[in-house]
Amino acid sequence: MWQFIMSWHHVDRVALLLLLIFLRQVKSLPQNHDQNKRLFLGCNWKCSIETTDEVDELCDALNRMWRSLTKDEKRKVELCVNPPFVYLDRVRMRLTGEISLGSQNVFDARGPNIGNTGTTTAKMLRSLGCSSVLLGHSDRRNNLYETDELISDKLKKALSAGLGVTLTIGELPYQRRWGLALVALRKQLSVAMKGIEPDEWNRIVIAYEPVWAVGEGATPCSPEEAQRIGSYLRRLITKRVSPDAAAACRLTYTGSVNEKNAAEYASLEDVDGFVVGRAGLDTTSLRSIIYTLASSSE
Repeated sequence: MWQFIMSWHHVDRVALLLLLIFLRQVKSLPQNHDQNKRLFLGCNWKCSIETTDEVDELCDALNRMWRSLTKDEKRKVELCVNPPFVYLDRVRMRLTGEISLGSQNVFDARGPNIGNTGTTTAKMLRSLGCSSVLLGHSDRRNNLYETDELISDKLKKALSAGLGVTLTIGELPYQRRWGLALVALRKQLSVAMKGIEPDEWNRIVIAYEPVWAVGEGATPCSPEEAQRIGSYLRRLITKRVSPDAAAACRLTYTGSVNEKNAAEYASLEDVDGFVVGRAGLDTTSLRSIIYTLASSSE
């Protein structure tokens, strides 16, 4: 009888230990979709706008679209446009100040800023009124051969200058076929996050861009896969940095997002917005996507 009682006491102790371990793990998980965290919608203009007349026309259309939004939509969604370098000042002067202005790139040399003809520093961007910069886009990684290490260096320089950063990461088609997507994403993000202070993560947007899903006629990543990747990235930040950092940064999806499929992704737990290309040049599409994002946070 005594052995029976002791055995149950042992079971109780084991159960209590398992419960404590479980509660500790739950406590360490990031609080996804913080209701106070503003959702993000970035618009990468690339080189699609090539004349000042086109810039003015798009800015005027964006202003009209922004005025049509409700206060609640403006509060819930941050809209950021990323024009080419040469139009940054023109866009700043013409666009309402409620729309954020970001650059498509930045370059700060590792040494003194001498001998860097044709480059633009983070301090220059700040003086122009930029609040953020887009780094790591597949165009620059794959066409201009930017390395993870160079992108990491740019990221830290941008943060130290007071800029926010939209960091784009994503796997190539062959990496997906060979089952190496998570390996590629882990390497890109792990190199980028080296040296970033925990309190800087609220200025970072991680944009997941599966390269195979980008471009006209491409098949978008399925919502299930986008959520799986988003969850993986947030867990990685939780493990390598902290739960607070993982909760503070915003995870976005970019890859053939438009007004027709935005709702499929906006409802995902680990998607805090989008970075769009072509849809960012069409204010009707943007208006619809903003409505979808704002509705998803209710």
